[in-house]
This record gives sequence, structure tokens and C-alpha cells, in this order.
Amino acid sequence: MNAKFILLTIFGFLTGSVFAQQPLQLQQAIDLMKENNTQLKVQQHEIDFSNAELSGTLSGFLPKISVRHTGFYTNDPLNSFGFKLQQKVVTQADFNPVLLNNPDEMYHFNTKFSVQQPILNFDVFSARKALKEKVKATEYQKQFAEEMLAVEIKKAYTNLQFLYETKEAVQKGISAYQEVLRNTQNMEKQGYAKPSDVLMVQVGLTEVQNKEIEIDNNISNLSDYLSWLMGKDSVEIYIPTEALTQNVLFSENSNFSENRADILAMKSGLEAQNKMVSMNKKELLPRLNAFGEYNLNDKDIVGFGANGFMVGLSLSWDIFNGNETFNKIKQSKISVEKSQTEMQLYIEKNQLELQKSKRDLTSNQAKIQLAKTAKEQAGESLRIFENRYTQGLEKTSDLLVSQATDLEKQVNYLEAVKNYNLSVIQIEFLTQQSK
Repeated sequence: MNAKFILLTIFGFLTGSVFAQQPLQLQQAIDLMKENNTQLKVQQHEIDFSNAELSGTLSGFLPKISVRHTGFYTNDPLNSFGFKLQQKVVTQADFNPVLLNNPDEMYHFNTKFSVQQPILNFDVFSARKALKEKVKATEYQKQFAEEMLAVEIKKAYTNLQFLYETKEAVQKGISAYQEVLRNTQNMEKQGYAKPSDVLMVQVGLTEVQNKEIEIDNNISNLSDYLSWLMGKDSVEIYIPTEALTQNVLFSENSNFSENRADILAMKSGLEAQNKMVSMNKKELLPRLNAFGEYNLNDKDIVGFGANGFMVGLSLSWDIFNGNETFNKIKQSKISVEKSQTEMQLYIEKNQLELQKSKRDLTSNQAKIQLAKTAKEQAGESLRIFENRYTQGLEKTSDLLVSQATDLEKQVNYLEAVKNYNLSVIQIEFLTQQSK
């Protein structure tokens, strides 16, 4: 017996550790999501990558500086004479045709310092503006992801409130069934009830107990989902700190606004595409760049006996490149038009969704009133049945039906409040504006 008691104690301790209950505030959940959610970390990487791309366009304005040291060993006539010129060691004897045609092997080492400086590249300016718009788009996308995840947390939190309120109603129902079971068993002993009545009550009790098990399972699933949204690895069963009450919609007459993070992200992306069209057009313009070299030449590997420099400007212009640039301009324009149409379609769908959510809100408001009335009527009916049953004036089956109806109406009322709150959350999300 002692060993069994010890095992049960250990099991209870482990179960309590694995499924620790944790009070949770809604704002606390949202704050943890903003800090730890994996999806937001991915969005931040997108922003960092876009900023890195933007920094890369500085190459169109900053100089490129390089150093190169090269060694040669040759008896090639042309290179041999040219290396001597670079080393500044040419003498009259080197013009002897025999030596020119059959020079001796020689070493030549060259150290080159080179600089390339972009001066005027029109397409780079447009590319940089396009990437700035892309950075803005990724920032708006992260903001919208935060807003979407906040909505998910609010919905999960509302469902969690509903489950706990429902569980409380079910537990009261279990207590009521257990009381009926005791009364029915006593009445059976006195000869006023049949064994089938006792079995009927036991079946009803089992069904309600199964509902409690299902509710606990759903609470665990929602808690896991909330943990994931908040970026937490711990396995906890969360308990809402606020009870389920009907929320207030602060902006009943608000309309759909295009000043929303997701719409602004699409607009910035569209502007980036327009800048890319401009960049493709400016590829038709000439480019102006400067360059310079400073050379050190010697026959020894670490020698720097002779030097020379060269500076200049390069003006290049691709007048026609096989229609490649014109085709890129055409494709980019089509892409812009496609994005504009997709954005318009997205806005239209969101406007339809807002209209539906507003109708759902009105419908759910009416359902709350009806469900509240039905709950009160079922409760009063159950009270009457219970009084008459204890007096032997009602059948067990009728009492069980009344109890089941009472529990059903309580849950229906809670569900109506939950659905109303979900409609409020959806409308507030659809009508929000970017900060």
C-alpha cells in the first residue's frame, strides 16, 4: 500500500510539472509574441536582407581600389622588349635585330595600383530608389505580420475564455447529474424508481463527463498554439485572467482604409517596380566613369625601380543591344500593371470581408439576446422539474432532458458571446490604420 501511494504521488507530481497551469493576460501574450515569435524573426531577416541590398548599390558611387603584384619569366621577343621598356633599362644594343628576335630569358615583376571611380550612371540612381521602396515594403510586411499574429492571439484567447466558461458550466452539470443520481438511487431503494432510471442517469452523467474531457483536450491544444505564437517552448496550460464578456466595438461606423500595413506594403512594392521600369529605361543612357593606374616595374621580385601612371575617363553608350533593354522595359511595365490589378483585387476582397463581418456582428448581437432568454427559460424550467422530481411528480427521462437542455442553452449563450467577440476582433483588424 505504501509503495502504491508513493507511485501515485510521484505520478501526480510529474503530471503537475508537465501540465503546469499558468495565468495569462492578453496583452502579455501579445508582447511575448512581438519579442519571440519565429515568423517575426523571419520577417526581420527579410528587412535586414533588403537593407543589405540597398547598401550594395553604393558600389555605383564609391571607388573600387585594387593592388596586384605579378611576376613573369619569358624569352618572348615582344614581351621581353616591352618589359625592358617598362623597367626603363632599354639601351642602344637592345635594338640589334639578333637580340630583338632572340632575346635572353628575363624576369619581370609588376606592382599595379588601380582605381575605378563611377561618375555618372543614371540607372544606379533608380535602382537605389527601388530598393528603398523594397525596404519600406518589408517593414510594412513585418508590421502586418505582427497585426495578424495579434489577431490570432486575440481569437485563441477568446476561444480559451469560452472553453473555461463552458467547462465551468459542464462541471455544474456534472454536479447536478450526480445529485440526480443519488436521488434516483435512493428512490430506487424505496421502490419509487426503476433500475433503468438509474442507468439512464449514469449514461447522461457519462456523456457530460466526456464533454469535460473534450474541453480539457481543446484547452491543451489552444495552450500549445498560444505557446507557439508567443515563441515559448514550455508546455503549459494557460488560464485567461479575464472572464468571457461581450466586447465593445469602438468604431462601429468605420470603413475599410487603404492606410493599412498590408496595403501600404503592396503600394511600396508597386512603387519599387515603377522605379525598376525607370532603371531599365536609363540603361539606354551613356555611362561616365574615371579610372587610374600606377605601376611599379623591376627585374627583382621586391624591386620597384621604374614607375608609371595612367588616368582617364571612359564614356560608354550601349546604343543597341539586340532589343534586350526594350524587352526588359516592356516586361517590367506588364509586371507593374499585373501588380496594380492584384492589389485592387486584394482590396475588393477585404472590403467584401468587412461587409460580411459587420453583418455577422449584427447577427451575433441578436443571437446573444435570444440565447440569453433561452438560457434563463431553460434554467427556470430545470428548477421546476427538479422540484417536481423530488416529489415524485416527474419522470427521470424528462428531468434528464431538462438538464441537458439547460446545459445546452448555457453553452449556446457562451458561444454567442464568443462569436460576437470574434466578429469585433475581425472588424477592428480590417478597419485598422497603420501607425
